[in-house]
Amino acid sequence: MTSGDPQSRIPAYPGVERFIDAFDKLVVQPRRSRSRVPVVLLNEPDGGDAGRRIVTGLRSRMRGRSEVLAPHAYIPRLPDGTDPPPLELFEHLTHQLAETMPPGTGELRLHSYRLLRSVVTAPAIEGLMERRHAELRNHCYAEHRNWSRTAQTLWWLGGRDQASGGTLLELLWNFIAGPLFQRLPRALFGWRANRRMLGRARSRSWYAEWVRRQHGSPPTDFFRSALDLVHGELASEPERMDRVLMHALLADLDQACRPRLLNPWRRRRTSRFVLLFDDAGPADSRVQRFLRELRSAVEDLRCTSVFAVAGGVRSLASRIPDIDASGLAHAGAELINIERRGMTPGQPTGIVVPVAEGAEDDQAAVYWLGRWPTLVTPSPRWGPGTEVAGVFGIGVLALALAVGLFLAPNIGGAGEDDPCQGSTFLGTDGQCVGVAEGAAGFGDEPSERALRAVLQQIERQNEEVDRKLAGRHQYDPRPGRRTVVYFGPLSGGEDAEDPVRGGTLAELRGIALAQRHINTQALRSGERVPLRVLAANAGDRFKDASAVADRIAELAASDPSIAGVVGFGQSRRNTYGAIRTLDEAGIPMVGTSGTADELLRQGEHYYQTAPTDTRAAELMAVFASNAGMTTGGRKALRVSLVADTTDAYSNSLAASFLSSYGQERTDVLLYTPADAPEPGPVEGALGGRPVPTVEDLAREVCRAVNEEPRTAVVWSARASQFQLFLAEIARISGDCPKISVLGGDDVTNTLTEEPRPWDDFKGLTLYYVSHGYAPDLAARSPEAAAFLTSYDRVYGDDHSAGTEAMREDAHVALAWDALRYLAEGIDQAWRTTGGHDDRLDRGLLQGVLYQGLGGGGFDGATGRMDAHGAAGGGRLTEDKLLAVLRGGGDGTTTELLCGTVVRGDERTRWGPKGKEHPCR
Repeated sequence: MTSGDPQSRIPAYPGVERFIDAFDKLVVQPRRSRSRVPVVLLNEPDGGDAGRRIVTGLRSRMRGRSEVLAPHAYIPRLPDGTDPPPLELFEHLTHQLAETMPPGTGELRLHSYRLLRSVVTAPAIEGLMERRHAELRNHCYAEHRNWSRTAQTLWWLGGRDQASGGTLLELLWNFIAGPLFQRLPRALFGWRANRRMLGRARSRSWYAEWVRRQHGSPPTDFFRSALDLVHGELASEPERMDRVLMHALLADLDQACRPRLLNPWRRRRTSRFVLLFDDAGPADSRVQRFLRELRSAVEDLRCTSVFAVAGGVRSLASRIPDIDASGLAHAGAELINIERRGMTPGQPTGIVVPVAEGAEDDQAAVYWLGRWPTLVTPSPRWGPGTEVAGVFGIGVLALALAVGLFLAPNIGGAGEDDPCQGSTFLGTDGQCVGVAEGAAGFGDEPSERALRAVLQQIERQNEEVDRKLAGRHQYDPRPGRRTVVYFGPLSGGEDAEDPVRGGTLAELRGIALAQRHINTQALRSGERVPLRVLAANAGDRFKDASAVADRIAELAASDPSIAGVVGFGQSRRNTYGAIRTLDEAGIPMVGTSGTADELLRQGEHYYQTAPTDTRAAELMAVFASNAGMTTGGRKALRVSLVADTTDAYSNSLAASFLSSYGQERTDVLLYTPADAPEPGPVEGALGGRPVPTVEDLAREVCRAVNEEPRTAVVWSARASQFQLFLAEIARISGDCPKISVLGGDDVTNTLTEEPRPWDDFKGLTLYYVSHGYAPDLAARSPEAAAFLTSYDRVYGDDHSAGTEAMREDAHVALAWDALRYLAEGIDQAWRTTGGHDDRLDRGLLQGVLYQGLGGGGFDGATGRMDAHGAAGGGRLTEDKLLAVLRGGGDGTTTELLCGTVVRGDERTRWGPKGKEHPCR
């Protein structure tokens, strides 16, 4: 009967569309989200055939127009007053289920049911008690051969014995081949039957539990325990026979729905098995007795793969509680609720739905049934044969590749010694660069030990997040973790131009402290997103930044949990290329100590926390023009500006300072170190007088100070070059016993090392720019106070000069603010998902950051952070807090503080009381 036959159409009763919609959803519900489903009993107390017509329509709905859509069995109405043999109903069901398996889902195998059917149909077994279980096994194996071609073929290969009427030659062959082809497979059949029916843990086997209930102790051998089912009491108790066969059948059907790794046919079984009963009849009918055992077995086994609907229910027994529905619409609502939330333990296993003949022109039902005339099932893209061929092809290719590597192990450099692992690779300096998790690969140099300790701290914090989230179930409403990559130059050492114990080590400490602070809040509240941190080594002075950015983009493409990148603490041309790469990949970035104005022009996914070079240079010019920073506390009349035109940061800061301070009072000295990572001046390089060596640079500065004692040195080059410069000044200090230096923010990297700059040269008066001096801000800024508390909690027991100086280093606090900035964006993006964690991705995070964080920003450890987004003024803080500090053996003094400390507290003037100067 096809779906187009008028007799097979579902009648358009009121509410039937809601019932059919629930039926369809339960049939195709994914296996992992299934629970038990109650048996639907279409009650017809006043007679008629309304229920039977619905059941017939459901059968047609699953048969489709051209092929079967879901496995199902249909039991037609039995003649009145008949009670078929106990096994007939089971045989009818299993035969139809096997016949209606959809194409591509393989053959339905019911091992447990066939085994128990062989037991209950076995003839009476006589003989010694010790041999009866073996005779039962032999009988079951003989039945097994009737439907197993493999077993039948093996038995035929073993030949015929004397009992089978074999000839002398056949008897000889059976004597030789019988043990291998007959007795061994039969013994394996018995072993598998024991394993299947009793299980590894017998308490978990339904059959072992059933026997324990009957006899008080679990079975030790299946065939010994099954002797009671052979022409014994079971034959005179049809309910017991139904019970044991029903448990076996449902166990097989549940097993048939479980996918197997190497079985593409099993993976395509996406629908429940549907049992349809045309006419259940009165309370004591054969079908209703069958349905009662079905309901009990479904509850006992927690079976989720079977859905039964019975029509023509005349009356109901009171043996099992039911859910009473008022009609088809109510039943549909109950079933939808079960589909969404599942059935709770103890909930009734049947739902009684009263149906009666009536009008079949309900407009909602007619319209819905017209739109959805058949069941809609998932359709895989590839057939099982194609999948098998693909897997076979991949296997052949892998085997060929393995053979090729074995025969030619050095192909592609596989035999070369490469110490790098995971997503790291050898960089230009022979060090491992790229993305790594953990602290492997760092040596025992003092700077490397300190760096390794911070990376180990981050690794422990990552493991803590993973451990605390591991126990959550998949429907937990709290957000899952996200990963942030720190991008910085981890390579370097004691003799490197930019040692890791300077800016990079300070930034990593800030990242680790911020991660600890963020995760403490996230795991406590459940309303913030916990973070993991990976460290990406961009190489000494960002030499390998572009290649490492490519690797991060590849990882992010395969790992959606990577939310963004923080770092870029040095403004170099290679840094610009890395930002462009990550911008094209759509990865949000938040800068730490990078200050060049060009950083923001590399891509719209980059956001800056540090002040730009233009802003820092303006304040340096204001300070150099008004502060008494030269000998005798007098204002400087001239400035010697030291710059490196191959360094994007140095050239940017020096050019901005020259523009603000004026060229008339400035001598520009251009010095480039011999091992500059990016040789050749940057585009639009600053003009000035080239100085070939650091020794020549020291002589030029001393000459200028001798000619005009009120000359100040403005250092816009890197901190590592400043140390070499001071060493040369100290060597020729007789010519200039005292000099005053105003350094850019990078000079702070020299303050965390021993010896300090003023220890190298006693005549030094050092002023330097700081992006935030947390000890001065703590009284006004709760965030700065929280940062210092976190720092003291982790590093308070380390009283070394470098650690105490790093507490005041703005690199640490800036890294803290950068990760807090990105974390706040992630939290706000997660809130917009309505609690759907899978919707939180990098695109959504970029949208939140680009539009601006809620509240317009936050108070950071380095001052107020604007976060208005691109539309609200740019991706930076225009009036970012800046300080000029004076360092020395007697401590640190704040000479200038300009910008917004916290919301409502903006510093616009600086200097002694009564002699203030405007910040601009």
